[in-house]
Amino acid sequence: MNSNIRNIIFDWGGVLIDLNAERFIANCNKYGIEIFSEGIAAVGKIEFLKEYELGNISTEEMRNGMRKYSKCNLTDSDIDFLWNSMLETVPEEKLKLLASLKDKYNLYLLSNTNELHWESASDKVFSYNGLGKHDLFKKIFLSHEMHLAKPDTRIFEKALEEAGLKAEETLFIDDLPTNCEAAGLAGINTAHYIPGKDLSQIFK
Repeated sequence: MNSNIRNIIFDWGGVLIDLNAERFIANCNKYGIEIFSEGIAAVGKIEFLKEYELGNISTEEMRNGMRKYSKCNLTDSDIDFLWNSMLETVPEEKLKLLASLKDKYNLYLLSNTNELHWESASDKVFSYNGLGKHDLFKKIFLSHEMHLAKPDTRIFEKALEEAGLKAEETLFIDDLPTNCEAAGLAGINTAHYIPGKDLSQIFK
């Protein structure tokens, strides 16, 4: 890895936390929701969910949007269960890696995510040997709080500015090439991670 790197920005979904597209689609089918036929990738193409990820609509508005596409009478709990069923956990080996890296680098998180996913899962999945998300990361950047989302280059520029980072000293890791390309346009070093691979190899 580039010896000039002092800061590492991780994506969340697909890089750290595992996603279960098959389970999510199965649950959607159970509730008669057919808009996710393309899998998790379809989320980014559905307008009200894009707005939810940008923090422009509330969780309640998102739930009402989901109800419109369901053939069942869904409760809030049904929708929360369905929506969160795409989330797995952060594997222990990745938590161990983060814990070791935080003593060598400044670690940050930059994620396209939404209020319900983050509030439901983040504390649980980043709990490791007495450490929590705020111990592992110096700062956390979330699309629904920033009202910006990858691959908009502005989200990277804003993150660099708020954290006081130099782009040339920063590495961004994402599982989507388009997001890596956008970070590169902001002058950030990038690494494309393929889910399921050994994340630690990036730091060899």
